[in-house]
Amino acid sequence: MASEIRPARANGSRKALIGVCDFDGILRGKHVLSEDVSAEDAIIKFSEAVLAWDCSDRVIPAHFGQELPSVFGDADLRVLSATARPVPTSHDRYLYLAEFAGAHESICPRGVLRKVLRRAADHGYSCTAGFEFEFMLFNESTETIHKKPYDQWVPLTRGPFGYSVARTLASNELFEALLAFCDNARLPLAGLHFETGPGVIEASLRHCDALEAADRAVLFKSMVKSWAQTRGMMVTFMAKVSENWPGQSGHIHISMSSNGQNAFYDSEASRNISGIMNQFVGGQLKYMNDFCVLAAPNVNSYKRLLPGYWAPTCPSWGVDNRSCAVRVIPGNKSAHRLEYRLSGADVNPYLALACAIGSGILGIEEKAVLATPVVGDASDERDPAFERLPQNLAEATFRFAQSPKASDVFGGRFVKAFSRSRRWEWEAVQHRVSDCERERYFEAI
Repeated sequence: MASEIRPARANGSRKALIGVCDFDGILRGKHVLSEDVSAEDAIIKFSEAVLAWDCSDRVIPAHFGQELPSVFGDADLRVLSATARPVPTSHDRYLYLAEFAGAHESICPRGVLRKVLRRAADHGYSCTAGFEFEFMLFNESTETIHKKPYDQWVPLTRGPFGYSVARTLASNELFEALLAFCDNARLPLAGLHFETGPGVIEASLRHCDALEAADRAVLFKSMVKSWAQTRGMMVTFMAKVSENWPGQSGHIHISMSSNGQNAFYDSEASRNISGIMNQFVGGQLKYMNDFCVLAAPNVNSYKRLLPGYWAPTCPSWGVDNRSCAVRVIPGNKSAHRLEYRLSGADVNPYLALACAIGSGILGIEEKAVLATPVVGDASDERDPAFERLPQNLAEATFRFAQSPKASDVFGGRFVKAFSRSRRWEWEAVQHRVSDCERERYFEAI
């Protein structure tokens, strides 16, 4: 996409910023000369170490397995020219997304999503998706955030006040700046509002082709963090910042089409839920526990999945029921869709979407039978048919690693590599002594 490069050159810049997503959904990258990526889908070299680092840049020890790189040489990186977009905080720069190619493609998060979407296409389906992210804004800088205990961090607003028009109007300059930032970065939003919780904002990215939707989600998370820092603020997409506050979700809206028609919509069916949609949702529920780690990838993720917070506690579905893991949203043929509510704001968008669509495609292949929808609060379900979700990262990782269907859908090498990274993530946190432990045990024990 040479035409995307010319504005940067016209401003005197010969640099382009390349970004590739690691297992944790972190966008890693570097500046390169723009002429090196001007060719369509150019291949450049990039350190394979990012596929063996955790989120704090610690190398995952070799004894956790050898499915990840161990020599840390260069890997092939395919620069995706069609993803080029201006960086609003740097007007003479263009950012390009990239994906690992060659020997590393099978463990590349974007490559895994493409694999799942090809499987859907083989059945004649194309997928549309849109991400919603809740994130928390703090009136803290990169300096002050590390000098204070977390309970002294100052959020943008005090206390919960979801959908507040008063707060929105009071923060009009901030909202206008964020909307303009996203528009300039080609990350169009369908909605922006205050959510319940101090300083919590929810942004709904406009729906589009599934792969593009995941690209936008990855870029949104990284760019909003940088946007906030240029304003002397900090953003977090943690699933749960404090036990005293609600968690932060990363819901995904999904629909599928076949021959130009919404495959989830049937005007003759109850609630317009087609047989394909029944099977798709049935597959999502059937494999939700086995694939859970892709939508809840961190130790902190499972502290969000509690009763009373509009977060799922078991594989459940309902019609316009926000307490369920899958919410079917009836509408006309252009709006009829589902909302996958398992994922938190801390997800890797490529992997969370691969989880949601991959399990649904398995449901179609297996002609899964969908149980009766939940009416009322799904977290109150006592039906033995509703198996609880994994209770922690270790349990979820074990189920994923042992699942033959996970290897079938996502690839055996990826399952081994990602499971290795999650086992390390679990171990890295288990030996840390928390403030909660000190407060609870110091004097009494």
